[in-house]
Amino acid sequence: MQTAALRGVADVPSQLAKQLQRAAAPPPAGFPPGPPDDVAVALGADPLAFIVDTQRRHGDVVGLSLAGERVVLVSDPKVAADVMIDRAGLFVKEGTAFFPGSSLAGEGLLVSDGESWARQRRLSNPAFRAAAVDAYATAMARAGAELLRNEWGARSVRDCYEDFNDLTLRIVAEALFGADVRGKRAREINGAIKEAFEFFGRRSATGMIVPEWVPIPDNFAYNAAVTRLDKAVYSLIAERRQKRVNGLESVENPDLLDRLLDARDDGEGGDGGGMDDVSLRDELMTLMVAGQETSAILLSWCCVNVASNPRCAAKLSEEAAAVIGPDPLNDLPNASHYSRLKYAEAAVLETMRMQPPAYMVGRCCAEDVFIAGGKYALPKGTTVLIAPYLLHNDARYWDAPGEFRPERWLEPGGGMGPGGVYVPFGAGPRVCIGTGFAMMESALLLAMVARAVDVRLRPGADPPRPRALITLRPENVRLDVVPKRRWW
Repeated sequence: MQTAALRGVADVPSQLAKQLQRAAAPPPAGFPPGPPDDVAVALGADPLAFIVDTQRRHGDVVGLSLAGERVVLVSDPKVAADVMIDRAGLFVKEGTAFFPGSSLAGEGLLVSDGESWARQRRLSNPAFRAAAVDAYATAMARAGAELLRNEWGARSVRDCYEDFNDLTLRIVAEALFGADVRGKRAREINGAIKEAFEFFGRRSATGMIVPEWVPIPDNFAYNAAVTRLDKAVYSLIAERRQKRVNGLESVENPDLLDRLLDARDDGEGGDGGGMDDVSLRDELMTLMVAGQETSAILLSWCCVNVASNPRCAAKLSEEAAAVIGPDPLNDLPNASHYSRLKYAEAAVLETMRMQPPAYMVGRCCAEDVFIAGGKYALPKGTTVLIAPYLLHNDARYWDAPGEFRPERWLEPGGGMGPGGVYVPFGAGPRVCIGTGFAMMESALLLAMVARAVDVRLRPGADPPRPRALITLRPENVRLDVVPKRRWW
């Protein structure tokens, strides 16, 4: 990775010169109006405050200059639906500002485009069908019970984000690799993942200005973590392939790696082949990037919201006891319980409305396009940043958007306005492939937590504030965790 980290260094001066030249140029004809100056510093300093203030000052479709790149901030649901659903083929991932590519995700579903993306999506889809997702519920429940028995087994002040980060890391590792990730290997992989993810999570506008191949200490540490992770993942892939040669693969309990190895592109238009090692690596990394930290963030925000709403906490606890059973450590949920945990699901949906982990979604114009009914012209290469956070908290589309009301999701349509206004997992052909996994994981674990413990804001403390990086993390999520009784 050292060589990769150094590539392109000689081009830095010319790249910076081009960025400065673009920044100084006037907006193209028909481009949406917006702030006159480059916004990279303001956006990088506090992305959430910036997008809220920008919508307030300039409206729902705003033209920006971001480190010399032309960007449009969108909080209009019709335009959002146009970009993500109606004309999705004209808005791609490659070239998107604010979400620069990364060696961590490689060319997986998160960042690829065109036929490469379509083929990988076809190959990955079977691993996320309902029957496959249901099989992962056991790992979710077992990991949740371990957290409640150990770290949350006695009254204490806990950093919920750190605890859920460890929890979801265990779950995703077991879902991906099954019993092959245990002991020392698990510690090595988890350590490399956490280090790489911490760097990846801090990137946003800064990643455009200082790409990860520039030789600075942070980048060296990040690339070293990715190298360790690559070594571990490629080793797991090789071992699993060898097991198959030897006839030792798991037939009864396939994990995600098994399912991806089994996948063949044999549908209409397919080539009949499977994934090579690089494609497998990229998809496994993508699933970790997209599915682990966002779940930890979502569960942390769920606990913050429940801690602030005792009535909701009581309803969650009552539902969990009635559906799953009263014993927090022995009555463990399975996939069949998920469809009956209606209030837990509603609490998760409401949390994603108020605090969507993916608070901005990026696309890049593949050609010159008009948006907003022809009102604005966007040249090829323009980045479109859709802001779920703004859409989800807009009083034009939601009744009392600042209130945590899971009950709204028990009504038809959740009280939503037009299509495109609720997009926590994206929308259209690129909607998150792991939506079913994430929803079941979050609802089951939230139900388990609410049944076993009370989570409370610390006396005199304000609720945690959002910290917007690549994702919308809660800042300083230290909550009082109080077991309702001892169970052993």
